Formats: sequence, C-alpha cells, structure tokens
Amino acid sequence: MSDATHYRVLRKIASGGMAEIFLAVQVGVEGFQKHVVLKRILPSLAAEPSFVRMLLDEAHIASTLNHGNLVQVLDLRHSGSEYFLVLEFVDGWSLEQVRRRAQKAKLKLPLPLALGIVGALCRALAYVHSRTRDGRPLGIVHRDVTPQNVLLSAEGEVKLADFGIAKAAFGKREKSATGVIKGKFAYMSPEQAAGEELDHRSDLFSVGTVLYLLTTGKKPFDGATDLDVIVQVRKGKYEKPSSLVRDFNPDVERLIARALRVNKNTRWQTAQQMADRIDAILRELGQPSGPAALKRWLENLSGRDGIQTPAHDEGDATQMDGPQAGTNITRDLDLEPVSIVSVQDEPRTSPTLAAPARAARFAEMSRVPPGALADREFTSRTREITPPPRPFRRWVKRMAIRSLVALALLGGAGYLARPYLPARVKQTADEWLRRGLHRASAQLTP
Repeated sequence: MSDATHYRVLRKIASGGMAEIFLAVQVGVEGFQKHVVLKRILPSLAAEPSFVRMLLDEAHIASTLNHGNLVQVLDLRHSGSEYFLVLEFVDGWSLEQVRRRAQKAKLKLPLPLALGIVGALCRALAYVHSRTRDGRPLGIVHRDVTPQNVLLSAEGEVKLADFGIAKAAFGKREKSATGVIKGKFAYMSPEQAAGEELDHRSDLFSVGTVLYLLTTGKKPFDGATDLDVIVQVRKGKYEKPSSLVRDFNPDVERLIARALRVNKNTRWQTAQQMADRIDAILRELGQPSGPAALKRWLENLSGRDGIQTPAHDEGDATQMDGPQAGTNITRDLDLEPVSIVSVQDEPRTSPTLAAPARAARFAEMSRVPPGALADREFTSRTREITPPPRPFRRWVKRMAIRSLVALALLGGAGYLARPYLPARVKQTADEWLRRGLHRASAQLTP
C-alpha cells in the first residue's frame, strides 16, 4: 500500500457468506479525507483460491462499469496475503433494511416510489447488459438482484451493488460449472434455479420479484424450506398481487406478470424495455417518484424510528495503516471470523436448531452431501442441486402399469371365453387388445 493513501476503519457494516464490509475513511495528503467502503474475504475463507478468484472477478467486471445507479469499485488493493476492494460509500441503507424498518414503523412505501426505485434498477441493468469490448458483448449477468444488494442513499439515490457472483463472457478466473446454482433462492429465475445457462433476462425476472415484494409486502416465491422455494420458482406460480392488495394497479400487475413468466422468450426482453414501461405508468400516475420524493420519504421514516446512516454515527475509529502503512490488514483490524448478520435474509427459525435437520432433508432430496448444506441458513455459498423427481411422470408410469394388468386380466378372460364368441366379436377384441398394448408400451418408454 502506498505511503500517500491510508484507510482508517470506522466500523464493520456487515458480514456475508463470503466477505465482510467495513466503513472507512480514505486519508490522503494535505488532510484529504473521504468515506469509502472496504470489502475483503472472510479470514476463514481467505486461503481458498476460489473465493480469491471471485473477488478478483468482481473487481475486473466492476472496473468496466460507470453508471450513476451502480456502486463504483474505486480500487483493488493487496495487503500482505489478502486482497480487498475499495468501494464507493453510499450514505444510506439497503432496500431490505428500509423495507423492514417501514414495516416495523407501519409506514407504507408509496407505489410511485416503489416504481421509481425499480425503474432506476432497470436503468442500471440496461447499462450493464449492453456493455461491449472491442465490439463484442461482454454478456454480464448480475445473478444476485435482491433488496440486500440495492442501496438507497439519504439523498434518494438508488444504486445496485455487489457483482461478486456476476456472470460475464470474458476473462473470468472462477468458472461456474453446469448445474451449479449461485444466488439467493427466493429471487432466482426459473432457469437459474434449474442450474441452466443464463442471459440478461434472468436478471429481469429477479427485478420482477423485487417489485412484487415492494408492492405487496410478500415474496412471490416462499416456503418452509429452500427446496420448497426452488420448486415454486421453477413452476413460476404465485398469488396475483390483486388478491393480496385491494385496488392494486392493473398496469403494475401486468408489468410484474410479464417479468415473472417462466418462458424467458415471453418476458420483458431488455431492462430498458421494462424501464420504459415503468416510466409510462409513472406518467399516468402523475405523482412524484424521483430522488427528491424518495429523500423526503426516507426522512419521514428516520423521523419515526430515529435510525441514522453510518456516516452520521461514526463512533470510535480503528486505525488501519497509519504510521504502519503496508502492514497486514488482518492483523491491523484484529477481527475474528463471524457469521452472517445483515447481508442475507434473516433465518426463518433458529439456525442452531433448525439448520442441521433442514440441511439433511434438503440434501436427501437433492442428492447433495448433508455437510455441504449445513450452513445454508446463514450463507450464500454455491450449491449444486439435482432437480427433484417429477410427480406427473411417476403418475403416468403407475397408470401405464395398471393398464397393462387390466389388459392382461381382460385378455385372459377373453381367451377362456373365445370358443363361445362369434367370429366378428373375436376380431374386434383382438384389435382392441393390440392397440391397448401398443399405447401402454409407448407410455412406459422414457
């Protein structure tokens, strides 16, 4: 680390399945200071090359992006044996934090503001999806569009964060194997939940899920276990927003329905197309939805619950670098490895009691070793999942076997009665038996 730039850590903001996030002050020459965010791999995972490669991929993907609705990656640093990212600091909260605060304070997010947030998210994705290099599409897919990764500043800005598991068609060090699922199950597209190849339309399904949550207060796909959620996502069946919210705007309901179609060829085909439709609905509503309106609503929320942004509540600072510029970041921070606290969804039940049993059941049904899923309640590491058996196909096979048994019994009875039957009846019975055997054998064919 150069002598000209040091980072003074103020506090840990959050910790996730792969990395931890710190609020810090960048200190330069002549008294220069600027709030930034530092992101590093958890110390317990820092020795695993795959996690290091994912962090480096995030840095290289983000280095190609520069948009007002994206959190900027400012630098990639190496300290001792560790890498860490220097990120733009957004003085505010995640969308998930705001949503839960509003729920607790019984303050409704107005529909125009919900649409404004999602519209900004679509514009960020339209920029990301259209990036090219030397005339060739970069093929970037975020793969983790969730309320936890959407940041709202106190000034009403909307920014998409965390390209840690993004997919790109260029120079990635960490490749995802076929059939491997990355992301948060409740916000995945059907093709993502099936471990299939993804394109930009997968992100649009996730955007539709976020808009459904903001406008109804419920996730469209939810269940008691992760497997239940995956099955629901793959089927794409959910309650209509109008069945949950009285007088739900029909244009918004149609917007969501198109985003959440299982067949990606019939969804919104680009993020810009979706953003344009949101803008048209906002014009019809004729109500404020921009940063100024969102800022006023956030001020109202803070007035109710008294929660301030990180920069307004700095507390005690921890010196990193200082006169020991270039020393190891782990030793300077002196932090123990921790479990997930606020980046992921809160566990549905106590992870200490529920996680082992849930992981065992999930592993049995998805043919994954139980140990690989023991921490799923509070991490988001990569999972490889085999699709569950299809009940319909089992039913067809059972019916085919029963048909064969019935035909055999009828055939036996017919054979015994054959000498007493007229010739025309014998011919008709033989023809029915032949056709029945042919259909049953066709049903049993894989």
